[in-house]
Amino acid sequence: MKLDELNNLHLDGIKEAANIGSGHAASALSQMIGKNIMVNVPEVKIMKLEDVPYIFGEEPPVVAAILTNFFGDFTGRNLLIFSEEKSRILLDLLFGKPIGTTVEFGEMEVSSIKELANIVSSSYLSAISEFLGLMVLPSVPAFVLDNLASVLTTVYTDFTAEKELAICVETSFYFAEQDIELEGILLMIPDPVGLDKILKSMGLI
Repeated sequence: MKLDELNNLHLDGIKEAANIGSGHAASALSQMIGKNIMVNVPEVKIMKLEDVPYIFGEEPPVVAAILTNFFGDFTGRNLLIFSEEKSRILLDLLFGKPIGTTVEFGEMEVSSIKELANIVSSSYLSAISEFLGLMVLPSVPAFVLDNLASVLTTVYTDFTAEKELAICVETSFYFAEQDIELEGILLMIPDPVGLDKILKSMGLI
């Protein structure tokens, strides 16, 4: 099955697994920084990769993007995306600094945001593994700060035409102490065979 053949029932099943993953991510992140963080999944939808650059507005913004390959019973990629502004705020919150402190992405900042992405991707993949009885493992994440259209060009060139769709998991991070919510996008791009395994394990095909 291809991503453009998924219906609402399929997406509801994927969202259920994503919600379980968000709970795992919230627990891990809260433990990591010693503060209460909630991770929510407002919506799951299928998007063409060519449309993703405009998800934040009319012009593709500069973003902090963290790419993770996954392998095991099925393979593919996760791409966690934050606007540059929100990624800086996110780092301030992670470091317990006043908002506006982070002005550049040095080695420590990149390492921290990669660790956050690794926790989020691993949590989602772990939830899918447990939920479906499949084994999936993430690779070491890679970080890039660039225009979103440029970031996705790399994804275009690495995937064939039939794979130029992604499962778009809207993901919000709520920091209770500061009453701040930051939105990001997690793009999940499973290979076609892996997608069939996911849906079969859910009893949806």
